[in-house]
Amino acid sequence: MGDPSNGSALSFFSDKSAKIFVAGHRGLVGSAIVRKLHHLGFTNLVLRTHLELDLTRQNDVESFFATEKPRFVILAAAKVGGIHANNTYPADFISINLQIQTNVIDSSYRHGVSKLLFLGSSCIYPKFAPQPIPEDALLTGPLEPTNEWYAVAKIAGIKMCQAYRIQYNWDAISGMPTNLYGPNDNFHPENSHVLPALMRRFHEAKVKGAKEVVVWGLGVP
Repeated sequence: MGDPSNGSALSFFSDKSAKIFVAGHRGLVGSAIVRKLHHLGFTNLVLRTHLELDLTRQNDVESFFATEKPRFVILAAAKVGGIHANNTYPADFISINLQIQTNVIDSSYRHGVSKLLFLGSSCIYPKFAPQPIPEDALLTGPLEPTNEWYAVAKIAGIKMCQAYRIQYNWDAISGMPTNLYGPNDNFHPENSHVLPALMRRFHEAKVKGAKEVVVWGLGVP
């Protein structure tokens, strides 16, 4: 929710008993956020598995917010995957993520959430964006085709937060994590992202004593 030394973040960090809903707490980013919040001393985290709360179901999300009334929301829930998954399930990647974002962001606003943090993705930027990528590169060129469905959904989430800030003066912000790996990542051989996929391939090659590792790509920039 920001740097504790920043005045805009003081309301979040000052009350360790504030009710915080972390959506997607079992994923790579969500679980890391939960660990950090526990480390910082927050004691009132609201966590729900997919079986307990399907964020694509508007009525269920609405009932959850009406009952729990969290003060802060961290939206880390998303359908994610690597190149193969995005190419195979493009409709799922755009529709499921749009449903999750719309339901959580809108219900958060209408049920009085003080602040919402939406987690975006580095893939929102154009394929040929300058390096390092500046924030103002957003929407200045074509996206990477292999994950454009996911990227379009994430861009919509960012713009939804901006729209609610403009129209309702509501404190919704977005953060863009870079490429990540760590505990609770997806190491599936076909559906994972680049870093965990490479880690798995190298690990399995080491265990098997293989002389080479086969990875996707042409070996050129």
